[in-house]
Amino acid sequence: MVSDAARQRALRRGPGFWGFLLAHHYPHELERCYQIWLGPRPLWICARCAGLIPALLITLGLQLLWAQPSGPWDVFWLGVLPWPALVDWGRARLGYSAGRNIVRSLTGLALGLSMGRSAYLHGTEPFHPWVCWQLGLLGFCWISVEILARWGRAS
Repeated sequence: MVSDAARQRALRRGPGFWGFLLAHHYPHELERCYQIWLGPRPLWICARCAGLIPALLITLGLQLLWAQPSGPWDVFWLGVLPWPALVDWGRARLGYSAGRNIVRSLTGLALGLSMGRSAYLHGTEPFHPWVCWQLGLLGFCWISVEILARWGRAS
């Protein structure tokens, strides 16, 4: 059984160096993570990555087993699936909504499916136009949200 003092110390200390690989958030942002206790030690896992990483690996693995050429369905895979995660992250980053971990995990799942398809297309057809468009649009939105968030903090 973990003592209350040990629990509070662990929560103040945060995930630490190795835990940062699974929960890349600062101690004041750990509400964005799932927390699992392994004996006296906490383990934090990023809620969005808990959906993203398995979906990416499974999607990529299945496509390597059963090759799927590019087609009109890629508009959905690359053009629609990443947006819920981007919108959820952007709203939290700009301070409109704190968000919930279950939503982060579900949007991470959709983003992982999209990233798995992107990785497969780029691996089989380097610099596939759909992948380039997807990365360009997502990068533009990411930079825009970051600029707005920093501008909002500065004023």
